[in-house]
Amino acid sequence: MENDIVKTNLLAIAVSGFLTMLAGIILYYFRSAISTNIRYLLQIPPLGVAAYIFAFNLFRFYNGSLPDKFSITAREIINSTLISAGVFFIFTVSFVLIIGFIDRLG
Repeated sequence: MENDIVKTNLLAIAVSGFLTMLAGIILYYFRSAISTNIRYLLQIPPLGVAAYIFAFNLFRFYNGSLPDKFSITAREIINSTLISAGVFFIFTVSFVLIIGFIDRLG
C-alpha cells in the first residue's frame, strides 16, 4: 500500500508539472491576446497545485485506484470543484471588501 501511495504521488507530481508547463506554453503563445486580462490567469498555478492535491487524495482514499464507477469519480470531482469555487468566491469577496474598507480608512 505504501508503495502505491509513493507511485501515485510521483505520478501526480509529474502530471502536474507537465500540465503547468503546457498551460505556460499556451499562455506564452497567446500572451498578446491575454495581457490585458492577466488578472484572471494569475490563479492558474495555485489551482494546479490544488488539483494535484485533490487527485493525490482521491487515489489515496480509493487505495491507489479510481472508483469502479465513473459516476463516483465524476461526483467526487464535481463536489470538489463546487466546494472550491464557493470557498474561492467567499475569500475573494472578503478580500475585496476588507481591503476596500481598510483603504477608505486611511
